[in-house]
Amino acid sequence: MSEPQNTPQNPVTQAATLAKTPIGDLDDVQRLLGAIEQIMDALDAVLIEETALLRKGEVKEALDLVEAKNQLSIQYMLLQRAITANARLVKQLAPQDAEQLARRHEMFQHTLQSNLAVIATAKEVSSELVGNINEIFQKGAKAQTYGCAGQAPTKVTQKQGISIDTRS
Repeated sequence: MSEPQNTPQNPVTQAATLAKTPIGDLDDVQRLLGAIEQIMDALDAVLIEETALLRKGEVKEALDLVEAKNQLSIQYMLLQRAITANARLVKQLAPQDAEQLARRHEMFQHTLQSNLAVIATAKEVSSELVGNINEIFQKGAKAQTYGCAGQAPTKVTQKQGISIDTRS
């Protein structure tokens, strides 16, 4: 008979479990606040790295960070909801820690705003670049010769292959 293996829990599952744990005392509050601060630090580092990579035009390398950013964002949201749901108790049991978290959120907002601005710029530049390439590519689809009657053909078949999704 084999012994059960102690496999580490997925970080998102750990955050969800912690977020669902009822807060009863100061230790519970500090555990929750400590967890969200660790996640904010990790997410902050990923956002700063992604921003730097995008500013340097290293899009592929920045895309490699998406999964880590998504996982940390999920953990952050789970714990933030738990803190919000227990805000009165958190402020009552750990007022200084609650103030420190509020200041930390302000700093985090600056990093997030910078990251979002760089992402928007990178998206706009790449969209414009693809549009320009498509325009050049489509110019090649125009007739370069005259038709049977000595006139340029009126029907030009557009080449296929490039599309731009501007919905998002």
